[in-house]
Amino acid sequence: RERVMAVFEWTVRNIRRTPDGWPVDDDHILHIMIRRHGLDDQMADVFSTLSTYAGVPAFWKIFEHPESGDKLVLSFANVDGAWAVFDVARGLVFRDEQGDFADTAELAADPELVRVATGLLSQGDVDYVPYFQSGEDLRRVTPPVAPRPLRAELQMPWPRLRHEVTQRLTRRPRNGSE
Repeated sequence: RERVMAVFEWTVRNIRRTPDGWPVDDDHILHIMIRRHGLDDQMADVFSTLSTYAGVPAFWKIFEHPESGDKLVLSFANVDGAWAVFDVARGLVFRDEQGDFADTAELAADPELVRVATGLLSQGDVDYVPYFQSGEDLRRVTPPVAPRPLRAELQMPWPRLRHEVTQRLTRRPRNGSE
């Protein structure tokens, strides 16, 4: 909890949203940290990568609004076996009524908890509720399936080597030519 919150607070404090009209460079998170600005997905990538390096597995995902098509980038960190939800770009940690991290299962099951977690029906320019629930019983943000390996792990030497070797050993020949 302390590690993920320290990484979250550092990211929110140090990586700002790229101003409108500025060129967008989509490159390594190190460059984003040096520039100290990025788009929503880049900020989430910095948070997720640093969290994973700190021993808290994390990843990010883009969700689409069911009506407008607007995009929302949310990050997920595995804290005590549950996937806590973060909106890094807006500095929002989703929490339950007791102030603990709210996990995706709780948020998807109860739209009222989304309102409580965000403090209002909307946080600035985002109404979160439609991202978590659409229709009578169709849940949009469900407990995520973490990608394997995590994106951040592919930047670590040993996990990257293991991944590359596994990929080479399990690659199926194409057209019988390999």
